[in-house]
Amino acid sequence: MSRPIVCVTWHDAHSEDGWQELDEIDNEPCVVRTVGYLIDNSKAGHVVIAQSLIEGTETIDAVLYIPVAMVVAIRVMCS
Repeated sequence: MSRPIVCVTWHDAHSEDGWQELDEIDNEPCVVRTVGYLIDNSKAGHVVIAQSLIEGTETIDAVLYIPVAMVVAIRVMCS
């Protein structure tokens, strides 16, 4: 299984803990960068990244499903 290694930049959902005033709401996006193996065409509407794979098999580990609407950029690091 040959998969490209990519860096995905995306906006994550995030929360605050406890009570706060309305004017204290964080207006900045939570920008995340995830690096892993791109698993193409595996879930509609999502970019799917695996942290690990066993070479020569179809076995993957630590799979992350990022909704396409949250993706800012995808950069191929190694193919």
